[in-house]
Amino acid sequence: MGCGMGLVKTLLFVFNFIFAVCGLGILAVGIVVHLNLSDVTERLDINVMFPSISLMVVGSIIFVISFFGCCGAIRSSHCMIVTFASMLMLILLLQVAVAVYAFVIIKPVSSDDIERTYDELFQEYPNKPEVEEAVNIVQSGFQCCGVKSKWDFNAHGNFTGKIPWSCCGKKEGEVCEANESYDVGCAEQLKNAIQVAGTLLGAVAIGIAAVELIGIIFALCLANSIRNAERRGYRV
Repeated sequence: MGCGMGLVKTLLFVFNFIFAVCGLGILAVGIVVHLNLSDVTERLDINVMFPSISLMVVGSIIFVISFFGCCGAIRSSHCMIVTFASMLMLILLLQVAVAVYAFVIIKPVSSDDIERTYDELFQEYPNKPEVEEAVNIVQSGFQCCGVKSKWDFNAHGNFTGKIPWSCCGKKEGEVCEANESYDVGCAEQLKNAIQVAGTLLGAVAIGIAAVELIGIIFALCLANSIRNAERRGYRV
């Protein structure tokens, strides 16, 4: 085996280790985004769940792909290395699709759309326990109150004028005073969180895809070297 292909073989080991770490990173980002926003986005007309679930699936599959890469390099198996490169290419294409979705669909969400959909949800706060729970999760998680401000809880309709515990970090069931409640509204906080999630998902997907592209190139170079060596009658 030539020094050049020996280096490629070593680098393929290194890249497989990087792929495993990348898989953990992708899985972690997907889980964090999913857990933080699932209770909110399932009630709003904004689907951030598709890219987050996709990244969790991708992160898990990368471990399987790394197995083919490691075994192919150890055994100098042309078939396993080509399988590794092919599977990696499929994952790369999926990640690019996730990145495009995250940047094009999620990131440009307007504050007006979020405010409108969240306000529709908020108006059901006094009437539906499941809505009350969702709004409290948003307010306590993002440290915000109401749609635009804490004054959205002023007495009107079925609202009694009492500001709930989630607006000031108290225990569940307690009431907040106006002077101790969060000043920022939840519509703005949600917009910021969703845009950050979109940017994070897209950037992670593109960054990992770039690393994977390099791995595909090295894998194909090694596979070609192994095939040429087999044709000459000796193993790499």
